[in-house]
Amino acid sequence: MLLVFKLAHSSSKPLFRLSLAVILLCSPLLAKAQDQSFPVPPATGVLGAQDASAVAELNAYIQAVSAANWQGMEGSGTLTFPDGDTHESTLYLLGSNQSRLDIAMDSGTRSLRIQGTQGAFQDEQGNQGVLIPAASAAGIVVFPGIWLYTATPSMLSLHDQGTSGVFGPSLHRITYEYALNTQDSSVVSTHATDLYFDPNTHLLLFSTDLVTFGNTSGQTFLRMTTYGSYQPFNGVLIPTSISQYLDEQQEWTLQLTQVTLNSNFPASTFSF
Repeated sequence: MLLVFKLAHSSSKPLFRLSLAVILLCSPLLAKAQDQSFPVPPATGVLGAQDASAVAELNAYIQAVSAANWQGMEGSGTLTFPDGDTHESTLYLLGSNQSRLDIAMDSGTRSLRIQGTQGAFQDEQGNQGVLIPAASAAGIVVFPGIWLYTATPSMLSLHDQGTSGVFGPSLHRITYEYALNTQDSSVVSTHATDLYFDPNTHLLLFSTDLVTFGNTSGQTFLRMTTYGSYQPFNGVLIPTSISQYLDEQQEWTLQLTQVTLNSNFPASTFSF
């Protein structure tokens, strides 16, 4: 699904925090996300339960963005921190659970690469580390997983939470819950993400979930991602403005200026 980058641009800071560091240096928490708080997405631990109205909303969204034949994309643009510092960046997405984000820092490139529950990161000096499976499964952005949700309906639940007035107009709130461990059927571990859709256009505007960056710290954050400035590329509507917040404080904004729909990435694209 999605992953919050805590991407500071100061090379003088330590390269480790919350075990997710190296390329995820903590940026100054300068900008509030909203005056109202989003509720915590409820995880039930039950998979395969799907409200008909929630399924209808996701189908309407997929139809609205023409994503029925989604495979993958490469998008380039700029990533901007709350203080205005900007860096050229590239976002790669393939299928429902492979993603990569490269950020061109002054002294080199930071990169995060995820394949399902396996994720790794590298800083501009070449230092590498790995993500815990739950953080990897959360991904960088949520929409690829939604676009292909029908592939594994038994491994997710969809709950209609009605309308929500958080952040202005009433939005249709859907909880999307999926399995974190699909190899051991005797143990069910799930992750819940709330999706907020415009009831008129059916476009996804916000997503929220709880994220934990390390097995030992146990510190959990409410992450919110915004999706805006939808533009058509080969007939598919892609959000070209994506921002992420951690506990209501802005971390970064990614503005895509060029997008190519692509599924022919080299095998090494999403791993080091």
